[in-house]
Amino acid sequence: MAGGAGVEYYFGYALPQNDLVCQDLRSRDQSWDYCRIALDFFHKEKIPFHEMTNANALIGNKSNDNSRYCLAKPGEIYLVYLPNGGTCDLDLSEEQDGFTVSWFNPRTGGPLATAGKISGGKMEKLEAPAANDWLAVVAKEK
Repeated sequence: MAGGAGVEYYFGYALPQNDLVCQDLRSRDQSWDYCRIALDFFHKEKIPFHEMTNANALIGNKSNDNSRYCLAKPGEIYLVYLPNGGTCDLDLSEEQDGFTVSWFNPRTGGPLATAGKISGGKMEKLEAPAANDWLAVVAKEK
């Protein structure tokens, strides 16, 4: 989502199962689950990530901080990740078509939850279903 390629894990050195002495990778089990859930999402939803670029400016994150992220293939699909839930405005002012909004829970996976439709040509508010991290999938209506 942030334009990176690949993953590197660092779990620190202050924990009992730290990076220097960890012999039981089951302590990292939840992290592996999150990776599986993310990979399943991109494959199942046929996300064209190889055609998408960072578009944080479209959600008001021009400084590219960790508050929220947008990965987009403009006019086709926008993935908006809200690490703490909440709301953000998505700038669709350059678009003419309508879009569907669905939410994906990156902690548990599963099917997308349809949230409705929005229109191009203006700013549209996205509001996460809860306070945890959520991913909005904004896709051009077919």
